[in-house]
Amino acid sequence: MAGRRAAQKSTERTIALTILVVGSIAAVASLLGNVWFVRAGVLVAVAMAFAAVALAWRELRQERDQHALEMRHEMALRAQQAVRHHEESVAMIGRFNARAENLQAVIAKLRSQVGSARAELSSMRGNAVWLRAEVAERQARIEALEARIVELEAEEATGNVVALPRNAMVPSVEDIWGEDEHPTMIDLAKLNLDGIPELRRHA
Repeated sequence: MAGRRAAQKSTERTIALTILVVGSIAAVASLLGNVWFVRAGVLVAVAMAFAAVALAWRELRQERDQHALEMRHEMALRAQQAVRHHEESVAMIGRFNARAENLQAVIAKLRSQVGSARAELSSMRGNAVWLRAEVAERQARIEALEARIVELEAEEATGNVVALPRNAMVPSVEDIWGEDEHPTMIDLAKLNLDGIPELRRHA
């Protein structure tokens, strides 16, 4: 398109220059003749001027038409680019909206999980408090039972002890030897001689 426009410009410019040169030569040549030659030269110059102006206007119209065509083509390209850009923008916005919706769904799910975890944690804390109280109560019961067992064992031990007389374990003379036997040193050692000093003091 640019080459064709350049070719048209060069052709029209060549024609215009040719007309101007021919008109100038005719005008100069008319000066050498009589009045009719001068008039003819003026007419030729005027005709050449009109022809040059007509070619100039024609070239100007062509330039305007070409420029308008190029502008329309440029506007069409820009419109296509704008439409494509708009479509891409709409598609991108749609993707962003879909991603935002997915993120909102994930956030809502995480919030629900956090709420469930908090409720479970609160329940576990309540259970822990109850278990501590239960353990403390059972520990108190165990300690009370252990104390009761100790008391019962002490009572049982005290009840099984029988108070024996002081001289119960000391054998008598009849237990050591018979009537026809004589005491030996071993038999005398078995006797309770604690009362002998008392007998000696009374004697």
